[in-house]
Amino acid sequence: MSDDLGPDDSLVTDAESAFMTLSHDLRLKILLALWNAPEFSLSFSELRKAVGERDSGSFNYHLSQLEGHFVASTEDGYELQYPGHRVLDAIQSGVFHDEAVIGPVGLDETCRECGSELTFEYDTNYIGRVHCPECDNRVLEWPFDPGGTVDRDPAAVVATFDRRTRLIWSCVLDGVCPFCAGRVDREFANHIGQQGTCVGVIEQLDRYDEYFARDHPVVVFVDCSRCSFYSFIPVGMVLLTRPKILGVLQDAGLNVRDTPLWGLEFVVAADAITLRTHDPVQVSVAVPEIDRPVSVVLDESFSVTVEAVD
Repeated sequence: MSDDLGPDDSLVTDAESAFMTLSHDLRLKILLALWNAPEFSLSFSELRKAVGERDSGSFNYHLSQLEGHFVASTEDGYELQYPGHRVLDAIQSGVFHDEAVIGPVGLDETCRECGSELTFEYDTNYIGRVHCPECDNRVLEWPFDPGGTVDRDPAAVVATFDRRTRLIWSCVLDGVCPFCAGRVDREFANHIGQQGTCVGVIEQLDRYDEYFARDHPVVVFVDCSRCSFYSFIPVGMVLLTRPKILGVLQDAGLNVRDTPLWGLEFVVAADAITLRTHDPVQVSVAVPEIDRPVSVVLDESFSVTVEAVD
């Protein structure tokens, strides 16, 4: 998220040029035809036949507009370039034109508040939600592309939602944006207003009044320096990105890979998180799931140490 509130003129110009290049339906048909090609490459005549364009001059013109960036001309014919793949990736994600509704799907895990069965739901707001239908406890929520619901039964959608959310969170906590590969800044944020440059951000954004981790004393604020991505992630997720901690949990018999995020108390439970000190920041994460409970302590650099719990 840029600190400059105004648009970057050069970025606007570049984006306008790229979108104009893709503005004609025949050009998108060309990209789709190359993507569907058996050997990922088609000759001029094969490509023209695949898109059903009778006018050779018109076809040649639109193909030329794609060449050099979205499409490459090779000895074997024409094939997609990386930018062309990314255009199709965005389309196939479904976020521009698809809507899906899934659930409620009953889960194996129960609500920590009332003991009822948790459910998963996905709606046209593009948000996957794990919550308790009895007491309305909001356990975990995160955006999910409609493409993730295609050719999967409800149980597979739930598993995919868990895996993809983990992937995104792990990537940003390592400082890399999963959407644009830009640098992601990370820092602790709390609701007390005593630490961190992002203090007050959550309070200033009304839509976060009902954020699923709003009751956590500390969350991780992540902000991409290049694209629009920013969010707040449960502190407990940091443990799943540290091999040393994963080894400790695995040795203690906790299979964190096969346990969904909403089944890990140190990720979703507010009382597992303690803000020990404000200056410097020190946060502890209790792991109550194992027989010999431990507490993982994080500092401002996100380095971790393990402490035994008496």
